[in-house]
Amino acid sequence: MTTQAIADKIIANCISGDFFANYNELYADDVVTYEPRDSQLGERETKGLPAIIARAEQFHQLIEKVLSKKVSEPIVAGNYFSFRLTQEFELKNIGYLKLDELCMFRVKDGKIVYEEYFY
Repeated sequence: MTTQAIADKIIANCISGDFFANYNELYADDVVTYEPRDSQLGERETKGLPAIIARAEQFHQLIEKVLSKKVSEPIVAGNYFSFRLTQEFELKNIGYLKLDELCMFRVKDGKIVYEEYFY
């Protein structure tokens, strides 16, 4: 799968809310993800697809309600792509949270091997 095709699929799944389809179909087993250093949403670095899925499941269990979601078109350059994702949530025991993030990915051999989020 090309970088553009992966980017388009990620965007479609983000719009539909099927984030876990991305993990199952588009990610390499040895993928690495990075959150901002000051993130309250988890560790800075997570390695391996099972750990990344577990972390996503943990976050999604906190969501009581998605209040809004906007997804930009992807920007693709070589083996990299990025897009803007803005979401507002009501979270259990936390309350309102707005995430306005730049999502960046690197593709190798038709799978996502690296992702980093800036917010």
